[in-house]
Amino acid sequence: MRWIRRFFHYWQNRIRYSNFFTKMVALFLAAVFLPLFICSFLFVTDTIQSSGENTAASIRNNFQQTYNVLNDRFTQVKRWGDLLLNDAGINEFLRNGKTDATFWEQRTFKTDLDNTITFIENAQNIQRLRIYVDPAYFYLLDSYRYCDLNLLEEQSWFAPMLLPQTRSMWVSTQENDLLSQGLGTSEHDTLSYLVKGVDLTNMQRTAVVYQLNFSKSELEQQLQSSLVLEGSRAFVIDQDNRIIASARLGGEEQSDPEPELLLQDVDKNEITIDGTLYRIHIADFDQSPWRMVTLVPDESLFSFSDLDQVLFFLLLAFIAGSVIFTSTLLFSKRVTDKIRSVVNGMEAVRHGEFRNLPTTSTHDEIDELIDHYNYMVDELELLVEAKYLSGVELKAAQLRALQAQINPHFLYNTLEMINSYAFLEKPQKVEQLVSALSRFYKLSLNHGKDVYLLWQELKLVEAYFQIQEIRYPGCLSLKIDVPSSMMQYAIPNITLQPLIENSVSHGIMSKQNKHGSITILGRVLENTIQLQVIDDGVGMPAETVRQLNEGTLPEQTEGSGSHYGIFNINERIQNYYGGDYRLHFESTPGEGTTVTITLPPL
Repeated sequence: MRWIRRFFHYWQNRIRYSNFFTKMVALFLAAVFLPLFICSFLFVTDTIQSSGENTAASIRNNFQQTYNVLNDRFTQVKRWGDLLLNDAGINEFLRNGKTDATFWEQRTFKTDLDNTITFIENAQNIQRLRIYVDPAYFYLLDSYRYCDLNLLEEQSWFAPMLLPQTRSMWVSTQENDLLSQGLGTSEHDTLSYLVKGVDLTNMQRTAVVYQLNFSKSELEQQLQSSLVLEGSRAFVIDQDNRIIASARLGGEEQSDPEPELLLQDVDKNEITIDGTLYRIHIADFDQSPWRMVTLVPDESLFSFSDLDQVLFFLLLAFIAGSVIFTSTLLFSKRVTDKIRSVVNGMEAVRHGEFRNLPTTSTHDEIDELIDHYNYMVDELELLVEAKYLSGVELKAAQLRALQAQINPHFLYNTLEMINSYAFLEKPQKVEQLVSALSRFYKLSLNHGKDVYLLWQELKLVEAYFQIQEIRYPGCLSLKIDVPSSMMQYAIPNITLQPLIENSVSHGIMSKQNKHGSITILGRVLENTIQLQVIDDGVGMPAETVRQLNEGTLPEQTEGSGSHYGIFNINERIQNYYGGDYRLHFESTPGEGTTVTITLPPL
């Protein structure tokens, strides 16, 4: 204690006998700098501590976001597996014990299923979707997508999957050398979800196994995105407590820790590994037995707590504050004046006054804004003058877009018929079909015009009907009862043909005997002309007729093409001639349908 008293008396005497300047400096240091330094140090330390906590919260958010992405990914994979397992068409073919399917049946089924598989692989980032089936379906087997079910017998995971209570299984990289034997493939970067389908005629027999492969590398890239601090690590651990995917951000190369160490207490949030304290986050995936784990070095959260960095922060804050304050005083008025001029100009535009702002000799961002504003004012004047013409062009573009929406199934079906007759060596039928199809599309193109004369539209209908008569020989008849005085009236092109197509496809061909007739009637009224398409098909329900008459596309057929051509016709007529002209539907189930087209006499 004596040395403390001596130290105190020494400084007391030095201050007492020093000059005024030294006292002022000492007082300033004691009264200002020392408290300021202490307060600043405490403030910065607290700020760094809060920053560390905020960083920890950000890490938790990143963890949750990555978990959500991976969880959604696994959910999507499982959902597609379940959809395949519950698909009625696949069940009917593969899971009902139907192993005597012919070559054509198996090839047709494979072609249809290939489209589904390709869609799933492209839409859901599935590396490959494999299907393992009974070797009796040997026309399906290609060792790429369709494999022999017996190949799975040597896999260690397959025996548990045969148990009645096992429906699906997630297979990790360590187990996933599966089926690379003899196939020339490597699965070391592959994780899999497998789902089992049983024979519906023998529930003890496994009929099909679907294997949806997805990339381990992509999963590790997603894990990498969850890491924000140096030395952080992330893992995905399978149901057998094995690390199946991992990622790290910087730091020294280290071997992965034992999963049992990571999972020894899932409720804790800190763990020590090789002498390093880590913050740990663990979450189980909803649809997969796997779990996600991240490790963040605790020291990384508080890496800015060194005194040197605190002092550097204080100096930087002081310099930055001085520069900002000075810059604000010097430039705020000039910037504010320019912005005010732009605001005043915009206010003038709101009241319909288009005037340019004066420009200056400088070339900063606000001057560029003024230049763009002046350009905008000039363009607005031109746009206002061209408003009517642009509206007309927009309407014409809408009409062309509606006119282009022709159902392509007619072309596909006709080409398929041509192919069939060519295969059967019936050149006369091929010649008739090619001639009729050529005539149909020559008439439908109409040199790019939007309207036909009525006689041209009827020629198009006849060409279309000739193709349908070849397709359904002896089943259809067409009667045209239109007076010659109507033949020179204009009609939007391709108006009658979709109605005839609808009568054939959904009216007559839906009858039990597949026979029927279609009549086209025409008449001239006082201020309009009317065309009627009458068929003796199966008719339509009252609700469908109501929706069509209201101009809405029936929900059960929306986007399928069934009534889309009719909806297209109604839209085009109303865009051409206005809301008073449209299609009107009358139908009696079991008796037939009448469609009335009302047009102006042009």
